Amino acid sequence: MRTLKFAGWFMALGVAVCLSAGAARAEEKKLTMYVAYGGPEVIAQKFEAATGIKVEFLTMSSGEVLTRLRAEKANPGADVWFGGGSDAFIQAKKEGLTAPFKAPNASRVDKAFKDPDGYWTGVSLVVVGFLANTDRLASKGLKVPMTWDALASPDFRDEVSASNLNTSGTAYTTVSGVLQIKGEKAGWPFLEKLYANIPFLTKSGSAPGKMALSGEFAVGIAPDPHILANKNPGAPLAVVYPSDGVLAWPSPVSIIANAKHPENAKKFVDWCLSPEGQKVLMQASPRVPTTDVETLPGVPKLSDLNLVAYDILRWGNERERVVAEFNKRFPKYQ
Repeated sequence: MRTLKFAGWFMALGVAVCLSAGAARAEEKKLTMYVAYGGPEVIAQKFEAATGIKVEFLTMSSGEVLTRLRAEKANPGADVWFGGGSDAFIQAKKEGLTAPFKAPNASRVDKAFKDPDGYWTGVSLVVVGFLANTDRLASKGLKVPMTWDALASPDFRDEVSASNLNTSGTAYTTVSGVLQIKGEKAGWPFLEKLYANIPFLTKSGSAPGKMALSGEFAVGIAPDPHILANKNPGAPLAVVYPSDGVLAWPSPVSIIANAKHPENAKKFVDWCLSPEGQKVLMQASPRVPTTDVETLPGVPKLSDLNLVAYDILRWGNERERVVAEFNKRFPKYQ
């Protein structure tokens, strides 16, 4: 009887040791991510070189990540959600789909670009600016507009391209950001002046910059206009981040609730915010970093931009009302 008891005890201990060892091995070397960010292969390779942790990833949009996390809530298929719209991360926090973690290097990130409870932290910024075609401007006798006020001048009638806030995050940030800069009482009349210069709206946020590049329009309101200009060094383009207020939103990273490799996930989040990680992220996708590190050539430095203290939470909650008001005021785009 005693022998059986001891045998059972040793068997249980052996199983526990094997399970523990297996978990430790998995935690030591593996990390799985859902990614909505440019250049994930570069990021995975550099992180593995720095830590020895092998990264597997699946690319998809923010909306697709949210849908998958909801379906996998009890048994998530990934440890980290990397990149995408901050509004989706805010929603994920509300639904308990992500876990809090205040990385040591998160102290280098301004509070405007991270969740106060650590559920997500911005690793880079999507920055709204102007991409101006200098040849077309010259042919029209126009100067490069350096401010929102200049772009709203009647001189630019039918010369501005922009996207539709019903389908584009860039457009919604533009509209709600102008309302924050000027206040709603003055903001809506100002938007009426600005949109009088825009004959039609594109579906995607990237299209206006491409239309300025091709010379179809003098100016395109675009996300990260420096990226398109850097890819076309011989093109007659001027990149403008308006001096009367630059609008931006963070692209975050977050640990998924019930992650199977939480310690590796924490290492990845902190690495992304380190000086080394921030430079790797710029190599993968040349966005403005959320920390004030030295930027790569052609990437604006955070401290050089007159960033508006854009209230992500407020305008995220106001989205339905703002979109309805926009559609009411601008029926020509419907």
